[in-house]
This record gives sequence, structure tokens and C-alpha cells, in this order.
Amino acid sequence: MRTEKTWMWTLLAAGAAASALAAALPAAAADPKPGRWSWTEGTIWYVPPNGLPAIVSSPDTNEVLEVYDQTVYSIDRYWKGYIWGYQRVQFWQKSDPMPVTPDSDPTCARMVGSITPEGTLNVSFTPLGGGTRTTGVGFMQKFDKAWTMEMQMTTGSDDLQISHWAYMEYCDIDKKCPLPGIKGSAQSFLQACRDLDMAAGGK
Repeated sequence: MRTEKTWMWTLLAAGAAASALAAALPAAAADPKPGRWSWTEGTIWYVPPNGLPAIVSSPDTNEVLEVYDQTVYSIDRYWKGYIWGYQRVQFWQKSDPMPVTPDSDPTCARMVGSITPEGTLNVSFTPLGGGTRTTGVGFMQKFDKAWTMEMQMTTGSDDLQISHWAYMEYCDIDKKCPLPGIKGSAQSFLQACRDLDMAAGGK
């Protein structure tokens, strides 16, 4: 009899612990809604001032170069947890005064990826015209009642690699959104990639 009661109390305690753990988890994990990120359609995401630092390294040496990285991408469409749009990135030395002038030869990519109901991110950037594909991973994080994308990636060639992480902030695609590191708005910075893709026959 005592063994049976001990077993029952163990089950009750385990159930209480599981309930407490579920209550402590973020709401997204406890009650995921497949379409909860549909509001991201029609937004532009950019690296804010405190997220600009990045590093460039070479596998052949111990040298690490500190640089700045202004990344911008759009979410033109959202469908059942999938996102796609355009991306543009520009790097410069940390000694250069900001904001810097946009490169006349923009570094552009098509962006596709996914956001799980819990907010996990997996995003791929494929350069326009071909080249090395970059994959970024991260999570949706809320700061000061506003959503950010906590993203990180490492990409490059056998000779050179760049590593970068940032809390990406957003603005609506039809609103002017000044960039911290580049002269002009996020929209105008990204428009050069749209124009480049259209000129090459993209859609």
C-alpha cells in the first residue's frame, strides 16, 4: 500500500513539475500558431548601429580584421512559414567615417527562408548572378515591445571568411527607413538590387 501511495505521489509531483515548466516557457512554444509571423510580409530588416561590427578572417593566418557590415533584406512575401525577398550587404573598414556612400557595384542576393511558429529562423542568401550561398540562422526576439531577428552567419571562400551577428530591426517596406551605416534609406539601398535583377531578367 505504501509503495502504491509513493508511486501516486511521484506521478503527481511529476505532473506539477511539467505544468510549472510549461508555464515558464515562452508563449510561442506553449501555443504555436502557424500564421503568427504573417505580419512580416511587406517589411524591410536592417542591422542597427550596435549590430554593425563584424570580423573578417583567413584560415591560413591568425589575423582577424574588424570591419562593419550593413545588411538589409526585404520580406516581399510570406506563405505558411516561408519568406522570400532581396538582400544587399556592404562592408567597410571600421576606420572609415560613417555613414559611407553605397557601393556603385552592389552586392545583392535573393533571400529565401523559413520561420517556425516558435520563431526559429533559417534563411538562405544566393548572390544574383551566382556565387557562394550563405545561410543565416537565428530566432525572433522581442525587445522593448518590438520584434527583432537575432541572426548570425559565417560565410566566405577558402581564403577569406566573414562572421557577423546582429539583432535585425524592421520597418514597413513603404516607409522611409534611414540606415545607420550607409547614406540613404533602407528602401533606396535595396532598390539597386531589385533594379539589377530586373535588368538581368529576374521577376
